[in-house]
Amino acid sequence: LQIPLIHILKYTTQVLGVILALLDDSDESVQLTGVSCLLMILDSSPDDAVEPILLNLSKRLRNLQSSMNAKMRATSFAVFGALSKYGIGALSEAFVEQVHAAVPRLVLHLHDEDVSVRSACRNTLKQVFPLMEIERLLAVLNTQSFLSDHRSDYEDFLRDIAKQFTQHLPSRVDSYMASSVQAFDAPWPIIQANAIYFCSSILSLSDNQHILAVYHSQVFGMLVGKMSRSPDAVVRATCSAALGLLLKSSNLCSWVDSTSRNHDAESMKN
Repeated sequence: LQIPLIHILKYTTQVLGVILALLDDSDESVQLTGVSCLLMILDSSPDDAVEPILLNLSKRLRNLQSSMNAKMRATSFAVFGALSKYGIGALSEAFVEQVHAAVPRLVLHLHDEDVSVRSACRNTLKQVFPLMEIERLLAVLNTQSFLSDHRSDYEDFLRDIAKQFTQHLPSRVDSYMASSVQAFDAPWPIIQANAIYFCSSILSLSDNQHILAVYHSQVFGMLVGKMSRSPDAVVRATCSAALGLLLKSSNLCSWVDSTSRNHDAESMKN
């Protein structure tokens, strides 16, 4: 990768093939070397070298984005953003599916404990959101809540982005919720807290009865449990704030009323 660009172009396809294999290596240092080299070579890789392995690269990066190694997380998020320039044309629809699969993780790690991971997620969201073709999402990227590293601003961002998702991507909310609920057990307390607030923001804003029926009881119960048992202050505090969001939600109240009426009607019928 250190030879002049005019020469490396002849070997790009072979080098990418080797890197793709290294991303699955059992040795973390080998994986990190592979993903770091991938970030370098994507600066100059032609489309015809990347496109055949674009989706495979995207899928392999998912596991690395959850690594306990902060440099691995930051680099793999950055690589996914660099791949976005190849996700056009015939591959656009398939790559956008990869983007939707990555969005919850990007949103949660936007407030990672490591600053380099935060920066990588911020830059990658700027690169992949245009592919989703929703103008209001792009507006969120220019707000203070998105650009700030303060916890209160990040929670404002989560409410903003949850509003955009529920209004403009209702068909994706179910998968976003499922992915984020899994992060309630993430190895980092700060990511647990982020997932808790993100899910609660979606539930408090959604009027989708299916989403409320599937996730309300589950999330509410998990919040109560974590608020009383979690050893981490940020998790307990976020659970308290998230419960407040849920309890004040008018959408949730209407869902509870509807559920209660249906239950009463069924009881009378029986």
